[in-house]
Amino acid sequence: MEELRTIEEAIRHHAQLRPTSPAIVATQSLSVSYGELFESICTVRSDLRRAGFDRNARIVVALQNGPLAALAVVAIACSAVAVPLDIKLAVPEVDKCLDLLRPAAVVLLGDSDSPARTIAARQGIPVIELAIPDRGKLGLRLVIPRVGSAASPEEQIPDAPAFILQTSGTTGGLKLIPYSHRNMLATAGRVQGWFGLTPTDRCLSVSPIHYCHGLTVTVFAPLITGGSIAFPLDPSRLDIAEWFGELRPTWYSAGPTLHRFVLDKAKPMPDVRTIHTLRFVVSGGAPLPEDVCVGLQRVLGVPVLEHYGASEAAQISANLPPPGAAKLGTCGIPPNDTVMIVGEDGGQAAPGQKGEVWVRGPTLMSGYLDAPELNRAAFVAGWFRTGDIGSLDEDGFLTVHGREKELINRGGEKIAPTEIDNALMRHPAVIEAAAYAVHHPRLGEDVAAAVVLHPGSTVTQDELREFLRTQLALFKIPRRIVFQDQLPKGPTGKVQRSKLGNSSK
Repeated sequence: MEELRTIEEAIRHHAQLRPTSPAIVATQSLSVSYGELFESICTVRSDLRRAGFDRNARIVVALQNGPLAALAVVAIACSAVAVPLDIKLAVPEVDKCLDLLRPAAVVLLGDSDSPARTIAARQGIPVIELAIPDRGKLGLRLVIPRVGSAASPEEQIPDAPAFILQTSGTTGGLKLIPYSHRNMLATAGRVQGWFGLTPTDRCLSVSPIHYCHGLTVTVFAPLITGGSIAFPLDPSRLDIAEWFGELRPTWYSAGPTLHRFVLDKAKPMPDVRTIHTLRFVVSGGAPLPEDVCVGLQRVLGVPVLEHYGASEAAQISANLPPPGAAKLGTCGIPPNDTVMIVGEDGGQAAPGQKGEVWVRGPTLMSGYLDAPELNRAAFVAGWFRTGDIGSLDEDGFLTVHGREKELINRGGEKIAPTEIDNALMRHPAVIEAAAYAVHHPRLGEDVAAAVVLHPGSTVTQDELREFLRTQLALFKIPRRIVFQDQLPKGPTGKVQRSKLGNSSK
């Protein structure tokens, strides 16, 4: 890993060692070997250069999540700059994204009708058509329009962006995150070291690849380390036999919502341990409820490991499989000198004290694109301010308590909503909970919470408040508790607290 400089070099290395080994597999016995993957990369780069696209060209990939999207993103990242796009975005949202990105082209499935095609035509952006593969085959055939004279046949360089991620700002504005080849190789090395990945490992990829976690953890990390990726027919429909039996992954990584679905579906299956080939499970994106973590470990018989990451720095910290260091309810021990907890006074917080999580190291991006003011606020002496509230205990384990902007300021008392979430979920009737701020005329803000009950369970607001008296200080107990069928969540599984109440933040 230390000798490799780009993503392409890593894939070429594995193609030379194991050309027939699977790199990408999908349901119905579809597969792409490392030899075929490297050949696709070479073909795409040659075709792009001949059509006039150089290595700095930003090429948006607007394809449904799955093996074809992964193939396209990987090949383009090794040839130009890949920009995965969420195809569920509406026309105004796509218009805003493409206007900000100024891409050289957009990749679309041949003859498909989509907002991305509409906006590309409106903005005069060339369209690269992805030909639908022949039945029973999995391959990448791109029809690339000529946009100018042939570009130089230059290969990628380590510090150049391999792909650009998009994330929302606090005011709803988009932020563009360039992730370099060097960043991605460092991330893959970190994941490999944490979980002991080898070429025999296979990751079940069910997270959207237009998000950092889905792309860096479940696509690039397995390929850079020589393993394989598995894609089910429909990542939105959990099928234990298909996902864990037919595709035979050794690990998967997802958010708490999917882990709960897996637990609920696997729990009644007496033979579930004989079906799967998993050796560990990874959770991220939001805190994993203790009952889900413990329950999933008991049902599947493998360790469930929480980790912590950010779009700007990918994977930051993780619990390790036995006999490595792990502690329930934490995100593991970060690599040395990469995480600092900073208190309100601007100084380094003492062990156990909460503060903002600052990060640095080889996985951290160089800075947001075209956003000098944002970068000045986000970076301090080489440290990146994540906006997350966390703490490091005396053993060095990191716990993330929520977003700084989600803290509830009740008359000067700063309350982390996740603390209330966890307390509520310790009640046997509660399956999910989310605390949030509501306006208070005297205190400024007060505490409210929304809960989802287990099917068939009943409990009143007063009973929950009485239960919380044994769990929390009085000022943290929600003044109002509402019951809902489900909590509003984003695509990565994080609860969208802003949609639960009229927070002043």
